[in-house]
Amino acid sequence: MGPAPALVDRVGREVATAPARRPLAGVHWLWVALPAAAAVALVFVQFARERAAAPANEMPGGVPALAEATNMVAPFKPVAAENVLVAASDEGLVMLADGTPARRERLQFVDTITWKNPRTNASLTWRVPREEVRVVPVSFQ
Repeated sequence: MGPAPALVDRVGREVATAPARRPLAGVHWLWVALPAAAAVALVFVQFARERAAAPANEMPGGVPALAEATNMVAPFKPVAAENVLVAASDEGLVMLADGTPARRERLQFVDTITWKNPRTNASLTWRVPREEVRVVPVSFQ
């Protein structure tokens, strides 16, 4: 079943009375957009040049630069690391694939790494929990 004949007639009349479109009719906006884009690019380049010419330790208004304010001029360096055993449990005997008896152990650690900024003596401590499961072969004699 096709479309209703009244609909076909109406669409035919609309197409016949519609103004002819030129292929490049919508290009007139391009003459406005291109100069606007060029102006934005020039402002961006000028801003980048002014920022590069400013002293490295100051920003406009006398505020210290972000790198200086966050003490990132001298990077943090690791100065200490430790692994602390928090808990250990024996999960009993297990048999390996080749039939060898082994003991399964579950160990829980907290790893602590301390970082220090040598310039400012600021420090950062990073603690990460870690779990190990060990299977240790056992020999009965």
